[in-house]
Amino acid sequence: MIDLDTGENIKTLYRFVEIRGGKRTEKFKTPDIKRALKFHKWYVTRYKEGLLLEILPEKKVYDWKEKKVNFKYD
Repeated sequence: MIDLDTGENIKTLYRFVEIRGGKRTEKFKTPDIKRALKFHKWYVTRYKEGLLLEILPEKKVYDWKEKKVNFKYD
């Protein structure tokens, strides 16, 4: 994924979630969008229903105790 303001490449994680009865169940996650779309196509043809796609950008978090930058997904 590319940031439109800065033009730099942002690492992202694509996650498919099923919501049933108020419960969220993670079905699949990958950093590759093509692989995610192939999985969703297979899932729809197999189960005749779709999933919720969540796009999680990587964020920098500074750890003050260790004095270093860590990366995490929300």
